[in-house]
Amino acid sequence: MNTTALSLTLLAVLCFGVWGFFMKLGQERLGAMPHLMGMGVTTAVVVVIAILSRQFPLPPMRPDVMWLPVVATVATLLAMLFLVLALSKAQGQTAGVVALSALYPGVTAILAALFLGEGFTPAKVGGLVCAALAAYLFTR
Repeated sequence: MNTTALSLTLLAVLCFGVWGFFMKLGQERLGAMPHLMGMGVTTAVVVVIAILSRQFPLPPMRPDVMWLPVVATVATLLAMLFLVLALSKAQGQTAGVVALSALYPGVTAILAALFLGEGFTPAKVGGLVCAALAAYLFTR
């Protein structure tokens, strides 16, 4: 991995860590659904501001592939819903819930292997095993 990709990945990890913390605070203080809806409204406002600023123009809409962002958005919303509900039941296990939810790259790797022809190497299997073990240890 090159330095730029690594730096951006580490920033994403930091942001995901902050995200997990505020997901827990939000669902505790607002409730799961109001928190999730507040995130949706905030996202919509940011997108509108970005489009209106012309820094990020609206991308061309291709009808043949517009189902891709729709499915990705629905999956994200469902994941967020299940995560805030899980956090609401976590009873002091916030890190464990977030760690278990972070196993999604395994699902991505399996889907990429099945549908995109990407390799599933012993190193990836080892990484998934280590990630699962780490998530398990976070639940202890």
